[in-house]
This record gives sequence, C-alpha cells and structure tokens, in this order.
Amino acid sequence: MAEGAGRKGDGRIACIVQYDGSGFNGWQIQAHGRSVQGEIEGAVRVLTRETVRVVASGRTDAGVHSLGQVIHFDLARDIPLQKICIGLNGILPPDISIRNAYRVEDSFHARFDAVEREYRYYIFNYPQRTPFMRYRAMWMREQVDVEYLRQAAAHIIGEFDFSSFCKKSEIHGKNPVRRLTDIRIARMDELIEIRVVGNAFLHHMVRIIVGTMVEMSRGGEEPSRIRDILEQRDRDFSGITAPPYGLYLYRVAYDPPLDSRESAF
Repeated sequence: MAEGAGRKGDGRIACIVQYDGSGFNGWQIQAHGRSVQGEIEGAVRVLTRETVRVVASGRTDAGVHSLGQVIHFDLARDIPLQKICIGLNGILPPDISIRNAYRVEDSFHARFDAVEREYRYYIFNYPQRTPFMRYRAMWMREQVDVEYLRQAAAHIIGEFDFSSFCKKSEIHGKNPVRRLTDIRIARMDELIEIRVVGNAFLHHMVRIIVGTMVEMSRGGEEPSRIRDILEQRDRDFSGITAPPYGLYLYRVAYDPPLDSRESAF
C-alpha cells in the first residue's frame, strides 16, 4: 500500500507526537535499532489490534527531538480520541508521548498538507559543561556572539536553492529550493535558541546552517559571507553539521489548522 493510502471506509487519525530522540536511530523503521515509527506502530497494533502504517510530517534523524511532530494513520473502526491518546501513552515507552489526537478527513496527509514547519536549535554557551544539557543542546565553551548570528541569518531568509546546506549524498534528484520565512535568535542566560521557520527543509539543513554560522563567527568572517556560500550551491563550501541532539522539530502548521478539527483535548 502506498504511503498515506487508506482503505475504503477508514477513519483517519492525526496526532501530535513528542519524543526524546536520544535513544532512537531516527524516525523511520530500519533493520537494526529503535525507531519512533516502529514504536508507535507497535503501540497502535496493541491498542487497536490493527496493523497500520504511520506517516509523519517529516523524518527526523537519530538523536533529533520532537515537541510537535504530526503523524496520521487509518483505523477500520471508530475509537474515541481520548482513548487513543490515553491508551497509546499507556503502551508507548517513556521517551515518546501522544500530546493530542484529531479526527481528520481521509484526504489529510501529515507530510504533503503541511504548509509550514518550525525547528529550534539550542546551544548551551558556558565555559563548563552541565549534565542537564547532555544530549539536549550543543555545548560551546567560548562566548557566542548572538548579534553576529542574527546578522548572518538575515542573509538567507527567503526562497533559495539550499544545496550548500544539505547532506551532499541526499541532494541528487531532489528540488533543493526551499523558503525560509523567519529566523529568530535569542539568548536566555547560558542557552541560545535559534528558531527557523520555513515551508520545508532539506536533510541536515538546519544543522548545517547552524554549524556554518558558528564556524563563520569563530573565523571572524563577515556575516554576509553566508550568502556567498548559499550562492555556491555546493555543500563543500559550507561548515560543519551541528550535533543532532540540539535540534527539535517544534511545530507543523496546516491550513485549516489541526485545532479546527475534533480533538481529544
């Protein structure tokens, strides 16, 4: 059955899912290691006695976290939405939770219907490490110039070919054009938050943008240099890929919004 395809008469359910990515090999089911998709599909099978395919708004890499991943799946029988949330949370391991469930039309697609996505990247900026940020944020000892990061980020807001900020092996055959609508960077004591909003993202895109801006700052380059890197359309010209554990899929938006549908809570 094709991804997202439903059987006649199905009831389509969408859920907002949160997970700590530290213990997973990523979203997608694979031959070895835990996956978020595999855990959720297993929990749905236990709760409903139905075998379903769970489709996500986007695949997250190993170590990447989610505060607002959106999924959908089809059920052959009607189950109350609160029972779905409470039941799945009672079955799922403690590093995954269902925040809410919605009854959506059969044509709804968690990935293809998304109109906007927001990621947040966190940097713990302090001379000494802390166990509380382990696998939660990238640690940087030296002082990070937040204003520099803001100036650099301003040069890549808009619709561009982001080939320079994508995993090189993944770009072939894909459209590399994406639209970033907002990048906001703020310091909260020792924590730096980088909020990136766009219509869609390439593989490793946010992590490479963050890593490149950090390297540029360290090297004393002009903030406008990031635009030159963008225009090269070649991964070889950009910087490091920031660690996955600093990245959070924060929000996925739809039109009409999920909150306009019947929900569990």
